[in-house]
Amino acid sequence: MNILYIGSAGALSLIPFKTLLSSGHAISAVAIHNPIVFNNKIIALENESLALAASQNEIPVIDLSQPLGIIARECKDRNIHTILMACYSKRLPAQLVTLPANGCFNLHPSLLPLYRGPEPVFWQMKHAADIGVSWHRVTEALDAGAIVAQKKVYLDDGLAYQQINSQLAQAGSDLMQQLLADLGAGRLSATQQDPDAASYYRYPQQDDFVVDCRGSAQQAYNFMRATQVFGFNYLCRVAGRDYWLRQALDYDNNRTLDAVEVQGDRLFIPFNQGVLIAGYAGKL
Repeated sequence: MNILYIGSAGALSLIPFKTLLSSGHAISAVAIHNPIVFNNKIIALENESLALAASQNEIPVIDLSQPLGIIARECKDRNIHTILMACYSKRLPAQLVTLPANGCFNLHPSLLPLYRGPEPVFWQMKHAADIGVSWHRVTEALDAGAIVAQKKVYLDDGLAYQQINSQLAQAGSDLMQQLLADLGAGRLSATQQDPDAASYYRYPQQDDFVVDCRGSAQQAYNFMRATQVFGFNYLCRVAGRDYWLRQALDYDNNRTLDAVEVQGDRLFIPFNQGVLIAGYAGKL
């Protein structure tokens, strides 16, 4: 089948794409929004990009910032059978969604219908929720289409955002290969999402970077380590006093404290379960 692959920069797009490259399936084109072109060549201002990887493998790149008619014509000319999307943040026009005979599918980094929205990894780590990936059919409502594959992912403590995304992307890649095999064999099944069980979370704001000492130090540690890439300090209220934390350094589940201890630029913060050790950014 001829596949159009839609994505952006980052592991959640690149890892499934590289898996697809080595799978033997025909990638007719890659589509992204506004690729950077210089002297008729695609370039990447970072170390790697989806558009650059496609170009290096002589796969045509479609610019999704073009008028819809041009995009649709390019897809029709390439006889696209299936569209796969991974980590593409914009709504895909209905004309493209309905174009391929086999359907249009999206990789979402959560266990849908939970944690719909633009930044599900942040909220799953903040809530210490089960984390995973889902492939679903693309519909007019974002992240709401029928689920065709899903997998829970188990994470080690202290992983950075990029490491988490890489693990989710690898899980999504494994599911993608099974999805394509089932699609090709005509045995792909889909489960409609329960709208009553769905949850949606917006893009995080500065006031979402709060750690609650009524929970566990381990949970706070993992949340802070995962979301440090956003560049915000973390607010923690202990016994009526607010502390700004710069980064999570460690935690100790076997230790208890009656009050916050300050050792240089480190804070030892008592939680309901354990003690969090964090870089100290200031006190209100």
